[in-house]
Amino acid sequence: MAQSPDAPGGRPTAVDVAKRAGVSRTQVSYVLNGKGAEHVSSTNREKILEAAKDLGYQPHQSAQALRRGFANEFALFFPGPYTERINAMLGTIHELGLADGCVPVQYSFNSYHAPARKKQAFRALLARKPRGLFLSLFDVTMDDIRYAKSLGVENILLYDIEPHPDYPTLLLPVEAIGFLAAQHLLFRGHESIGVIKPADPVQSRAYQIRLAGMRRAMQTCPEAKLLELPWPKDDVRPTLLGSEQFIEIHGINHGSITALYTYSDEYAFPLLAKLTDAGTKIPQQIALVGSDDLPFAALIRPALTTVSFDQDSLGKRAVSMINALITGEPLGPDQMRPMGPRLVLRETT
Repeated sequence: MAQSPDAPGGRPTAVDVAKRAGVSRTQVSYVLNGKGAEHVSSTNREKILEAAKDLGYQPHQSAQALRRGFANEFALFFPGPYTERINAMLGTIHELGLADGCVPVQYSFNSYHAPARKKQAFRALLARKPRGLFLSLFDVTMDDIRYAKSLGVENILLYDIEPHPDYPTLLLPVEAIGFLAAQHLLFRGHESIGVIKPADPVQSRAYQIRLAGMRRAMQTCPEAKLLELPWPKDDVRPTLLGSEQFIEIHGINHGSITALYTYSDEYAFPLLAKLTDAGTKIPQQIALVGSDDLPFAALIRPALTTVSFDQDSLGKRAVSMINALITGEPLGPDQMRPMGPRLVLRETT
């Protein structure tokens, strides 16, 4: 990095950039602070950016935040532990970066069992006055969103399974996932289909929407039956013991159903283990379909048929939507519609 010509060994300043580019300090401020850049010619803008690059100029974040009234960061608030999908999406956002020099900053809170402290962490985030927020309605409430808005956070992107008219939302294809799972099983000739109802209350909203998608698919085959099968209520994170109890409670090995939509791959993995231990032939006696296409889905035997969507595209869409908020560009219809799911056909159906 080049050193400041006026302060050898010191940090380059905006004055140094102005001298190197041969322009006024005001023009440098317009270009590097992202406000009023329309007053600077394209030629001078290129000179300023080139000079800043040559000198290794880095804006003073605290001073900029004071002038603007907010920090030039876009806060990503996704309490852990992260799912595979969230982790991949956040990685893509960091890798691609954001417009106008805005920095994606990741905030986490690794407990679902202390809602008061999670709210405290969220309030501490807001005290930094971020330029925007990207967060999930699985983790915060609409009251939290309105509170952030009242503090002056204008750029808010939600991650959710339902559209919200007042806020741009990165939509997951939850209803379409349920539809595709049921459609595939009906195509395979199954007329008695079970669907796992998760024990985790956080998943209840997504479950109901997926169930609606399955019921929509079932309308094409009136003679087929769809059975809701609750997972053991104390087994919030599916385990082998919970799978064994589930099989016994619902008589899964007794031929009452011929196919099972497991809601997610996390339920399918321990179920497959217990069913194969019991000598159940899959998919001959019972077929299984999961969701999310987690890494182990292709590695277990039999390999799991699942429903997924392109996680890389999810991260890219998040970046495009955040950048539109930062720059003030309108969001297009392609950004606002849900992602498209796809069936990953393997050995369990």
